[in-house]
Amino acid sequence: MSAHTPPHSAPGSNPVAALRHDLRTPLNHIVGYAEMLLEDVQGPGRETQREALQRAIAAAHDALKLISLVLAPTKEAIEPGEVNGLHVRLEDPQRRITEAVQAILAAAGEASPPSPTFVEDLHRIEAAAARLVPKHVGSTDATTQVRPGSDGKARVLVVDDDAGNRDVLSRRLQREGYAVVPAAGGSEALALMAREPVDVVLLDVLMPDLDGLAVLERIKADPATHDVPVIMISALDELSAIARCIEAGAVDYLPKPFEPVVLRARLAASLVEKRFRDQERELARALAVVTDAASAVEAGTYTAGQLGDVAQRGDAVGRLARVMDRMATEVGERERRLRGRLDLLRGEITVARRTTEHAIVDMDDRLTTGETFAGRYTIESVLGRGGMGTVYRARDTELNETVAIKTLRPELVLDADSRERFKDEIRLTRRITHRNVVRTHDFGEAKGLCFLTMEFVEGLTVRELLNVRRRLEVEPALAIGIQLAESLVVAHEMGVIHRDIKPQNMLLNDEGVLKVMDFGVARLVERTGGGRQTQAGMIVGTPLYMAPEQLAAEAVDARADLYAVGVVLFEALTGEPPINAPTVMALFAKVLNEPPRRPSTLVAGIPAGLDELVLQLLAKEPGDRVPSAAVLVERLQALA
Repeated sequence: MSAHTPPHSAPGSNPVAALRHDLRTPLNHIVGYAEMLLEDVQGPGRETQREALQRAIAAAHDALKLISLVLAPTKEAIEPGEVNGLHVRLEDPQRRITEAVQAILAAAGEASPPSPTFVEDLHRIEAAAARLVPKHVGSTDATTQVRPGSDGKARVLVVDDDAGNRDVLSRRLQREGYAVVPAAGGSEALALMAREPVDVVLLDVLMPDLDGLAVLERIKADPATHDVPVIMISALDELSAIARCIEAGAVDYLPKPFEPVVLRARLAASLVEKRFRDQERELARALAVVTDAASAVEAGTYTAGQLGDVAQRGDAVGRLARVMDRMATEVGERERRLRGRLDLLRGEITVARRTTEHAIVDMDDRLTTGETFAGRYTIESVLGRGGMGTVYRARDTELNETVAIKTLRPELVLDADSRERFKDEIRLTRRITHRNVVRTHDFGEAKGLCFLTMEFVEGLTVRELLNVRRRLEVEPALAIGIQLAESLVVAHEMGVIHRDIKPQNMLLNDEGVLKVMDFGVARLVERTGGGRQTQAGMIVGTPLYMAPEQLAAEAVDARADLYAVGVVLFEALTGEPPINAPTVMALFAKVLNEPPRRPSTLVAGIPAGLDELVLQLLAKEPGDRVPSAAVLVERLQALA
């Protein structure tokens, strides 16, 4: 009984619904019998049988999912190639069900002899599984590895104007197990191929209405029939006629009369080639779906499940589609969470900008508002001051854009070593390019000042934000922490340690994008032991945010920056530093010896995972901290 010809379907009924019924029926039998048998094998000593029955049930459910996907209730027509593809994909659950039954029969005598009913039900499951896939699918016989017709056989179109020739050839092919579609001429053959698919064409050369060569050319010119193999048959044996047919696209040429064994071999080879072409076309379609999905991921428009039936394939393309769907869905969800965090952070920034005053009173600065510095920069205002020097907003008159100029305090560059350290700053920072790092443009000297020009960021520092808001909710704090960690990933990959991560060195623009600035105290990590190191015993950084090993003037690595991230997160979440001390010396002692407080003891509602992560970042020993900035990004992004 063919799965394509439902014995009980009414004439004119939906063929897809009928096929779905015929395939689901044996699966319902399999699940029903297996579940009843599962109840009979409870108790000790029957574990093998129970596991095998559960595997059979799982395989049946997998098959049901495939059927529902390919033969959707809304579908009213289906191509034979789709049916064959479904049968091929059903081979795996069919095999799993059959292997489960065989395993149960092999283990049936382990606990007690099985009852006749038990064995009969197993055979019923096996028989039902056999009905899922026609025998021709997956067969090693080359004549059956093709798309089936409605009767499960390969369809051969025989085109010959001589009735006797058609009859002889048709009967020969039917004996070989083919379904034959006869046509008395070229026009009739083309009309038949336009109505229904065939797997191979046997085409006479000399015909009165439309000769075989003309029919062949039309078949090959039509995209719908281009890949159908055509074997020419003729009493003519002229080499020129054979050559013209082969050049026009025929796969072979058989002179009449032909030997049955030769016909059988030529047909088998042609049908195998047709099967491979069908598979290639289906593979190309699936790859096109995956490519479109990749474009949607890139454009940010991908939706979960977009890969549809391609993700259900059992081959490498199916595995690729499933991986892509999972990754794209996770990335999309991660980006939605990030957008939500940034929205909340932007709200905090808006409130802070309305409250805080950015104007800085001019002091005894070397540069004054309105003057032209270094021949091209018009000083507009003072942005801030720090231990290294002063930062100004300026207009680059050559490029007609706003920049930030950072000057170094004159007393810090009195000697060649200090000047060389400042040059190191520009060399290092110019190597770091990332959306969360302030870009450094140029280095120069003018009016006795060493200076560098940087990207100007309109916004406020995290220090200013915390001064106004005191502390942040979890989501805005995570938005800051993730961006800070991402900036350190690129710096650390290049061997650059910031050494002075603190809220004052972190700018936020109006969109909530964080920019880390002032790599002025950064030093290149010496991986080979060569090069100039920071002077022994010299402490570089801000004590409140410095790791214990940094305070102790010991060698530091990238994990010192991660400690500082922990301090920033602690302060953002609680409004307080992890360790309080009245003096710098007392702070040194506590950082070196006293464990930090747990953030959740100061503020309720901090997730346990974030609470633990902050404490891990603040570990005294570098080896107990998160191992890298990249891992920190993953940990922060995973937090709800």
